[in-house]
Amino acid sequence: MRMLVEFGRARASLVVAAFILLLAAGCANRPQLRTESAPGFDFSQVTTFAFFDDLSTNRAGYHSLLTQQLMFSTQREMEVRGFRRVENTADPDLLINFHADVAETIRVRSTPNSMAGSQFWNHRRSMYGPWPGHSRWPQQTRWPGDRVEVTQETRGALSIDLVNARGNMLVWEGVASKRLTQRTLNELGPALDSAVHDLFARFPVAPSL
Repeated sequence: MRMLVEFGRARASLVVAAFILLLAAGCANRPQLRTESAPGFDFSQVTTFAFFDDLSTNRAGYHSLLTQQLMFSTQREMEVRGFRRVENTADPDLLINFHADVAETIRVRSTPNSMAGSQFWNHRRSMYGPWPGHSRWPQQTRWPGDRVEVTQETRGALSIDLVNARGNMLVWEGVASKRLTQRTLNELGPALDSAVHDLFARFPVAPSL
């Protein structure tokens, strides 16, 4: 009976550990977010918005699939905060623009072999010390066999700009940056929708619906 109880506890511990690992894996590639508002701008004085006619994410004069997704997600976030969309870009209080960019970066990482670092000298502790002048724990020692790994990383960045139509001045911007994986590219619509939602969670006006 005792063995069954201990087995149940061990199994429960493994389930909890697996759940924590899944959460960590899910959060490992969360986007980096940054938002900023123009000092002194009062969003309670504006009520309507529209999208620029020539959005930066358009292609050859038409709304790309990227643009359509961003417009849908952003309109939803604006409307739940009490803003109303108007079609004529000459009428709104706020104009909205998007920008998206993909960049390739190179990452270089050096992995020391088993002879580099302090652990190689652990066998000496509490037994004997090195001679005077010996570099006791040469953390930065380079040894033959150290591995240098070069990896290529693709990062995508999305920015949302809100412009005061009367003064033609940027009054709020949100930027999301994330490492792009093949899964992200395959599920680009949900990824963009999630990024827009996360950015507007930091918007000065809270949802009212």
